[in-house]
Amino acid sequence: MEEKKKPGRPSTNKDDPVYVRARVPRELHKSFKLACTEDDLVMEDVVKDLIKDWLTRRGKKNSA
Repeated sequence: MEEKKKPGRPSTNKDDPVYVRARVPRELHKSFKLACTEDDLVMEDVVKDLIKDWLTRRGKKNSA
């Protein structure tokens, strides 16, 4: 039997997604949303790719 998660408690499953919150200028958000729509992309997927790319670049910078 699967244990139910209590309301308001964070998940203990390391594969569960978490929220990343950031404040950006309104016009930047608008342009980003429009570009994603034009390219038939999901904003969440683009942000995940951007974070992965940044971490890769950061790793290369630190190893130099």
